Amino acid sequence: MKVIRERPCQRRHHRVTAPLMVKLDESAPQYRATDWSLGGLRLDGVAGTLPKIGSERNLNLLLPFQGFDIGFELKGKVVRTAKAEKTVAIEFTEVPERSRDLMSHFIEDLIRGQMGTVEDAICRIDIPVTPISTHPDPNPREGAPVSRWPVKTIVMSCLYLMLGIAIFGYGGLLTYSSVMRLEVQSAVVSVPVQTLRMPVDGVLQSVRYSLGDTVKRGAILASIEDPRLAAQITVADQAATDAAAGYARAKERYRIESERLKLYQTINKTDLDVARARLAARRVALESADGHYGRVATLHKKGFASRQKLDDAKSRQLRADAEVREMELAVEQATVMNAASGKRHYNHKEFVVDLDMLALDLDEAHGRLVSAREKLQHLRQLQAARVIRAPYDGQIVSLPISAGLAVAKDQAVLALEQDVPPTVTAYLDQDEILQVGINDRAKVFVPALNRHVEATVVAINRKSGHLDLKSSQYTWKANGERTASVSLTLAEPRGSGKVRAGLPAVVIFDRRVTDDLIARLASFWPGKDHDETDA
Repeated sequence: MKVIRERPCQRRHHRVTAPLMVKLDESAPQYRATDWSLGGLRLDGVAGTLPKIGSERNLNLLLPFQGFDIGFELKGKVVRTAKAEKTVAIEFTEVPERSRDLMSHFIEDLIRGQMGTVEDAICRIDIPVTPISTHPDPNPREGAPVSRWPVKTIVMSCLYLMLGIAIFGYGGLLTYSSVMRLEVQSAVVSVPVQTLRMPVDGVLQSVRYSLGDTVKRGAILASIEDPRLAAQITVADQAATDAAAGYARAKERYRIESERLKLYQTINKTDLDVARARLAARRVALESADGHYGRVATLHKKGFASRQKLDDAKSRQLRADAEVREMELAVEQATVMNAASGKRHYNHKEFVVDLDMLALDLDEAHGRLVSAREKLQHLRQLQAARVIRAPYDGQIVSLPISAGLAVAKDQAVLALEQDVPPTVTAYLDQDEILQVGINDRAKVFVPALNRHVEATVVAINRKSGHLDLKSSQYTWKANGERTASVSLTLAEPRGSGKVRAGLPAVVIFDRRVTDDLIARLASFWPGKDHDETDA
């Protein structure tokens, strides 16, 4: 045995945090070292007054090791303290050789991860090295006796060799099948099946297909009669009829009032002409009153007319002027009304005809009609949508409800099997599921058809059987229960019709290695994909 001694400077800087109990003196409490090495240690949380820097201490150390407490003493010097953290750093000054070897052995094995037993550690320190000879004992060939050919021995050896090869070959084959392969018999051929349910409460009017029929995506499988929707359609239809009648009445009224307004326009024009003629007459009368007043005023100044006549002339002048002003306003009013006679008519008290208001009423009636028709159309579209359509190409595998029956909402009407290549669902336990990977190749044996089919792993679900429906959460189950599932796609031509859903199957997987060392060794196996093994 070759013993290599490292220099102390190479070992003393390995600081570890393994448990090491320390007493600063006999009466002091015991502390656990925060970290320590061959050169010293550090204590945190020291109670009481911290020792002075440079003071010497007789340390009592206790090293827990494999259930035993190994105690030893040594001397140290305080090199650093920290009052805030209550920290004391101590440097070893006198360390016995046996204590140093024990601490060195403990640190080296802890770092290398080769920790042995306490007897090993003690023997490691105290065991002597016994030299042995490196030369084998001489065995000259000349000393061996000469013998004949052992025929019987050779024949029996060959027989035993062949028998051993056969036995070991069969054992190796069994070992390979059980170690390198994983055979799962809890598998079934399946395809996606969707249960189509009633969208609303109603009567199932007709089912256009029979059990086993093939349907295309979007095909109408059944129609539904909704009594509540039918009642709403009846009400909406009556509302649309009433809105159409109201719109027709408003339209006819607008037409009649438009015809009447044409007659009112002629009357307004005549009123305007009459007002203009009266205005001209009033102006002539005003000019006459002005001339009469001027003459009476001249005679009054000369003393030939009395004051009464002057006042009468003035009053006549004012009346004529007021009448002219009144007629001007009448002409202005008649002019305005004649200008607006195309849309409304005023009978000197109120507007008896107003086409603008009638137009608003007509637009409102038209809006009600459009709204009622849109609502009716929307309800009819909903009624037309009360059908069950095929979500994909497939085959009807179940028809639990007959036509003509009242069916509640969300009740199953039929089950549709998707027209896709069949898949195989294998159920594994929690230990087996770790040995299968995505995109792994596998072999599927269908006993009912006595046929082997290649397959590929496409999905792995470890929690398929762990969902608790009552509490809506995942719970862990025993490893022996087959609570994990693996989905595989078959390399089967589409539409072959040979492998149908529901057939039992046996799936044979290539086991994946979970141990890192075995995986590295398996990566050197000829013909193995290194990347797949590493995965």
